[in-house]
Amino acid sequence: MTAFRNIYLGILRWIVILCMAGMLCLIFCNVVLRYAFNSGIYLSEGISGLLYVWMTFIGALLVLYERGHIGVDMLVRRLPMSLRRMAFAATHLVMLYVTWLLLVGSWQQMQINLSTISPATMLPIGLVYAAGVFFAALSGMFLISQLLLLVTGRLTDLTVAVSEDEEEAERLMAEGALK
Repeated sequence: MTAFRNIYLGILRWIVILCMAGMLCLIFCNVVLRYAFNSGIYLSEGISGLLYVWMTFIGALLVLYERGHIGVDMLVRRLPMSLRRMAFAATHLVMLYVTWLLLVGSWQQMQINLSTISPATMLPIGLVYAAGVFFAALSGMFLISQLLLLVTGRLTDLTVAVSEDEEEAERLMAEGALK
């Protein structure tokens, strides 16, 4: 499972890199063409915007998978491990609900806008909302899997534990505070 996860996250990272490179190339070429030759690439702004939206949602997936999101944990830090597990479950249930709302809204907007063609790219505007569907579906599956691991007891205490940085988490593991 770890090998699959690493391959999956590697693919997502490369998609973000390719989106960034595509935006950079399109915008740079467009600027050079406008200033040097008084012309430009007609599609560059629209395609760059589409790449930006997809890059943002895929980047948000990566942050979710790597637990890199910002959180205020002043209260949770003071809780015993059993209450931390309950807080972990509660926050994941709230995130799952919000993800569901995002999935439903993005799906509806995608369906509405699939027949509307963008004049800048000649592509359906629904592709912008498809990024939200992609994000919500994959993040929802991740959140459900985390909840299932918590319920079945296969989620490590280190995953549930809140720590300032990796060094503190390693110190807690060495002290045996997290079992």
